[in-house]
Amino acid sequence: MESLPIWYGFNLLEKFYRNDPFLEVDFKRAAKWGFNFFRLPMDYHCWILDEDPYKINEKVLAEIDDAVALARKYGIHLNMCFHRAPGFTVNQSVKEPFNLWKDEEAQAACEFHWRLFAKRYKGLPNKLVSFNLVNEPYGTTMTVYKKFVERMLEAIWNEDKNRLVIADGLISSDGHYEPVPNVDKPLFGQSFHIYEPPWITHIMASWAGVWGTYDEQPMYPCEAPNLDKYIQKLPPDSPKRREFQRWKGVYVDKKWLENWMKPWFEFRKETGSLIHVGEVGTFAYKIPRQTQLNWFKDVLSILKENKVGWALWNFRGPFGIINTGREEFHSETLPNGDRLDRQMLEILRKNVII
Repeated sequence: MESLPIWYGFNLLEKFYRNDPFLEVDFKRAAKWGFNFFRLPMDYHCWILDEDPYKINEKVLAEIDDAVALARKYGIHLNMCFHRAPGFTVNQSVKEPFNLWKDEEAQAACEFHWRLFAKRYKGLPNKLVSFNLVNEPYGTTMTVYKKFVERMLEAIWNEDKNRLVIADGLISSDGHYEPVPNVDKPLFGQSFHIYEPPWITHIMASWAGVWGTYDEQPMYPCEAPNLDKYIQKLPPDSPKRREFQRWKGVYVDKKWLENWMKPWFEFRKETGSLIHVGEVGTFAYKIPRQTQLNWFKDVLSILKENKVGWALWNFRGPFGIINTGREEFHSETLPNGDRLDRQMLEILRKNVII
């Protein structure tokens, strides 16, 4: 495998919950600001027709081809991710007709799509394109997930033996990402996401379980404030109550964050595996500004010290640096009218290893 750089950048959401073409201005800005990576979290429904997983819309695939061309033009790596794969998505409000972990029909469809992408981008260098099998897998065992990963790897490498493939770690019941063990392949890497603790990163995020109701102002580094106010409203056997309770007395600071990430650094040391943080971010809606900045400084400095790349979720939007929804976070207007959080951008740039 060719020598690869450390990748730093952003998630682009054009094929995530909508189905829009990718924008050249995003690639131009990222390259100008010193970044070299875009993850594309995509919904396979964008490029199928009539809800048929085997009926392909070439027009949409051509828009992904356009993203590859833009990436080549601006020296950016594209990591193509199935955020919604046949039979699975982390979004519990979306229903699939089959289950990726239980149904052969779903795995066969997923294999079909990864073969489709592998054939389409065969021969492109790994400095330009890699694959990310499925976003944030959960709800199954490591045995089942590992078999799925191995099946997808075999399918992809049967079409393009030189393609770099990344798998997200399996999410456990306590929110940790567990790397897939004993897959010793030079073209296989693994990824985890950093949204810890959720009472900082997802304050009042409607999709984030109990933290969608947590209307507090934690001043990181700190313990989660006023948990009892939420605990006492819930019955003793409530899973929501337990989620609040598990954070009682937990002081989160840089050392805590280091310990949370440490298993991944040790995994890389033991295996030599490529690791990457495919998503990291905070929801801007209610987070205290200084908490946001302090948290990012600590998280990114830990990753820099350990030479691990990352991708901010997202580029434009409430987790990003452009048009965040918090006007007080913006400090300048870009030529097309977009509003930029320059202070956050400079924190990101400071933690890139050139």
